[in-house]
Amino acid sequence: MSEKNFKEEFENVNARSAAKITLDKVSSWEELNATTMEEGNKKFNEKTRELWKDFAVSGTLQFDPKEGRQMLRPFTDLDGKSAIGILSASGIDTSKLEYVRPGEFLKGAINLDTGDKFGVVYEEPTYTAYFDHHAKETKEVTSTAEIVYKTMVDLGMLDKSEAMDRLVKFVTDVDNRRLPATEFLKSGKTIVGVQRGLDFKKMLEYFKDHESPTDELTPEEFEKYGMREAAEKQQKTVDESMDTLERMRQEGKVVRTKYGSILKNENNELKVGSSAAYVKYDGIINFTSGKSFAVTLKEKDLDEKEIKERLGNKFQGKIIRGKMWLYNDKEPLNLSMEEIIKSME
Repeated sequence: MSEKNFKEEFENVNARSAAKITLDKVSSWEELNATTMEEGNKKFNEKTRELWKDFAVSGTLQFDPKEGRQMLRPFTDLDGKSAIGILSASGIDTSKLEYVRPGEFLKGAINLDTGDKFGVVYEEPTYTAYFDHHAKETKEVTSTAEIVYKTMVDLGMLDKSEAMDRLVKFVTDVDNRRLPATEFLKSGKTIVGVQRGLDFKKMLEYFKDHESPTDELTPEEFEKYGMREAAEKQQKTVDESMDTLERMRQEGKVVRTKYGSILKNENNELKVGSSAAYVKYDGIINFTSGKSFAVTLKEKDLDEKEIKERLGNKFQGKIIRGKMWLYNDKEPLNLSMEEIIKSME
């Protein structure tokens, strides 16, 4: 494959950027030389599987009472997990994987679901790549899993399938909170409630058997996917969460703003957060004094300009796609719950 053929072969921008990751790692174009395009593609894919080795993915932040701060845990969310699963299904070894704080990146690695980029971005000077969808300026609804899937298909490294299409759509809907809020109420009976602990291969197996993630499953079907215990636990979580939600309402922890009714969830009182809050309210503020907060809205978009004008130099965090306002940095949080609410009135 020559450089000219490479440019002609990969018309998709993401596929071209992804191909550069491989091309920058081969010692010379001669390694990809072939008499036919088919043979060239085969050699290119073999090299990609051989050379893509270093990965990083967005980890999970959890508050550690002993440390008194948010600590990085070696877990990722459904989107990150699925992106890794799709790469593995494409024949790529992802075992050399590091977890980074959300938004951060590992120099010289292929960063998944982190880095605040959009699409596939390759930075040649540092050999750093990104598959991400968190760029500040974009509101396009997608997921890292969808970007990885389409790129692998465009590179000819993975066959497109209905099951994978359904899986990726589910991941995108979950990551962008596009499933109806009321699905939480029956999530103890569907894959929606157990997706956090569902193995990627089992999830793909589910979507080979089912078209919709909201199909109600029998205990025997949950057993098939290895999630019977998780489903029973989720049903208990649903029942307890709705009781907690009602108690919080009675305690005056729901406020009116220009964005609708917002639940004040301090110190993780409502453990499942927005999943339950959206059943009754328009948004939620998850708040840990001096540490972190997350404002998420069910439908409306945050007015970033107005919020920043109201808070001035006191503004902290970042607003993502108008739906989320987050702060989880290493520096102390100086904003109070009341100041956040006032900026949204």
